Amino acid sequence: MDVIKEREKSKLLIGLNYLDKRIKLGDPDKRYLLNLEKGFIGEELFDSVVKQYLKGEALVLNDLLIESKGTTFQIDSLVVTSDTVYLYEIKNYKGDFQMNSGQLYYISGQEITNPLIQLNRTRELLRQLLKEWGSRLKIEANVVFINDSFTLYNAKIEDPFIFPTQLKEHFKELSSRSKVIKKDHHYLASKLVSVHKDDLPYQKQLPFYKLDDLIKGISCCYCGSVDLIVTQRSCYCKFCYKQMSIEDLVTESVKELKFLFPDQKVTTTLVDEWCGNSVNYRKIRKILQNDFMVSGTTSGTYYE
Repeated sequence: MDVIKEREKSKLLIGLNYLDKRIKLGDPDKRYLLNLEKGFIGEELFDSVVKQYLKGEALVLNDLLIESKGTTFQIDSLVVTSDTVYLYEIKNYKGDFQMNSGQLYYISGQEITNPLIQLNRTRELLRQLLKEWGSRLKIEANVVFINDSFTLYNAKIEDPFIFPTQLKEHFKELSSRSKVIKKDHHYLASKLVSVHKDDLPYQKQLPFYKLDDLIKGISCCYCGSVDLIVTQRSCYCKFCYKQMSIEDLVTESVKELKFLFPDQKVTTTLVDEWCGNSVNYRKIRKILQNDFMVSGTTSGTYYE
């Protein structure tokens, strides 16, 4: 099993996490952030199961965002075997749910979007694309409910659902059936990666913010906490107990600054302000000179 494309956090999730440390997000944005985090955790859990139990010859591609003929569709995970492309829509739902007349409901009766609708759309768009490329591989599409605290009542046996207790055997069986992966399979995987698009413009999806409105200061590289003990050389997080170097903290802070304000010129003064004046000014300048490319004249030096 080869992972051709690793999973990464979406830029939208990264941006919302950055903002959550520095402003009070409104309730809709906070819920959206929590849903994105929950989804990503579920996808990482799925990845760990794949790596543990998929032992046969197969190519794995994660988080594909594909545009074909003006239509964009997203694939959570794709596994290419000798004769089949396995498409997975991953849901990290928790609690009791029920199927009723083809719709998905919380056990309380509240309706939610049926993941089969999205799965069928993605499957059809992928089928059209592979046909256009001349691929004869068949497609098997499933919704994976990854959370072991999920229960679904009234599901039909023919529904393309995979539950947590079925994942291990699913990938073991897939491994046993897959034969030798050939150049054509690698070519297909490479072509899928080549048409993958970066995230949709995340800046337009983030809530409005200004530099002056954001809380300044450094935060833990591991957990994001701002409850830190800073010394001349290192920093200690009082929340997760991790120790970091000042260089790592400043570098991560600059990364965050450039992400949120991509058009802003990064100067020593700006980084000092961004870090809440908690790190020695000369130390910041030295880190910027060592870790970033210097641009501009002496009086207008900035870092890229």
